[in-house]
Amino acid sequence: MNRHIVILGSGFAGLAAAKALADKDVTVSVVDSKNYHLFQPLLYQVASGDLDAEAVATPIRRILKKRNLRFILSTVSGLNLDRRIVHMEDGTDLSYDKLMIALGSSTNFHGKTGIAHHAYHLKGLPEAEALRSQILLALERASRCQDLGERQSWLSFVIAGGGTTGVEFCCALLELFRILLPRDYPELDPTEVSVHILQGESVLLPGFDPSLRAYTKIRLNALGAQIRLETHVEDFDGLTVQCNRGGSIFSRTLVWAAGVMPHPLVVTLPGEKVHGGRIPVNDHMQLSGYPDVFVLGDLAASGGMEDWPQVAPFAIQSARHAAQVVLSTWNLARAPTPFRYRDPGSMVVLGRYDAVCQIPRWNVKWHGRGAWMLWLFVHLYSIVGTRNRALTLLDWGTDYLFHSAVVELIRR
Repeated sequence: MNRHIVILGSGFAGLAAAKALADKDVTVSVVDSKNYHLFQPLLYQVASGDLDAEAVATPIRRILKKRNLRFILSTVSGLNLDRRIVHMEDGTDLSYDKLMIALGSSTNFHGKTGIAHHAYHLKGLPEAEALRSQILLALERASRCQDLGERQSWLSFVIAGGGTTGVEFCCALLELFRILLPRDYPELDPTEVSVHILQGESVLLPGFDPSLRAYTKIRLNALGAQIRLETHVEDFDGLTVQCNRGGSIFSRTLVWAAGVMPHPLVVTLPGEKVHGGRIPVNDHMQLSGYPDVFVLGDLAASGGMEDWPQVAPFAIQSARHAAQVVLSTWNLARAPTPFRYRDPGSMVVLGRYDAVCQIPRWNVKWHGRGAWMLWLFVHLYSIVGTRNRALTLLDWGTDYLFHSAVVELIRR
């Protein structure tokens, strides 16, 4: 019997599901519009020049080497769940016995068209490289600018969002300027450079312990960040960041890290949507009314009281559970108990040799060099592929030993 499983998406959830189904008596097709897996937690380091793009992107065909796994480079245009068919943008169809939807999330601009058009964000490789080019271009423009107001607008950088991505990128950007300006831009006064981080909530890193949030704020202040809490960006025209309080900021660079939303295909799925468009599933990650359809990772919302985070560990755990459920329906594995997310902890790097770390199950709250070393090990271990780990280690070594950005190219 030919059992066909289709996995939409090759992020953390999609790859984890494929690996859990490898070497089983099933055929697995992984569909994605990109031919590489992106290690998104380190994408901000591509934007800050600390890592080359190839260090965080691995060709999917290099990962899916088992005989029962195949990759299809295509964009999904629609789903017919009643007929068990996936429609492709090129006009072809793909039938399935089981479907796993792991398309991830995209940047949520909250309907603000000016921000969507002019701001930079960190959800994809081209976007990260474009942001890096913008940062370096801003320094070049400022180095030749005689008008004080215009020069300051080039040297003002605004980050909207004080979560993990916003805080890590803020620290990386400040470290970059600390090293790059005196060495390569002696004509610029470092005191003219400003990095603003705007957070809509009353605290940075809202999911962390208060002691770690306080330490993070102290660290950002020490690096020179200008922090505004309870501040929302209302609009951006490429020249002025308009805020709901505290006045506008004249800046040519706004980095948007203030929220995500599910993949656009999700709106076509039946049933209610909750928590910003996510899809409620049962305790086996199945879509209500469609037991052969599984929703994984960022797209899934608990049908109960549990609030699942949109992070890589949850994506991986949900995918492995769904794979076991699928195999159990064909007597290829033991039926699993209901899914329960096991939080492995959270870490945020705060620049050179510093980080915060919390592991709830062990009641660990840690910061400083030890937390940074743990962050380094975990991320290096989690990167997909030996080659990518080697590239990352080489890039980090260049950065930390020689105080030099790995990539300083402007690509336009």
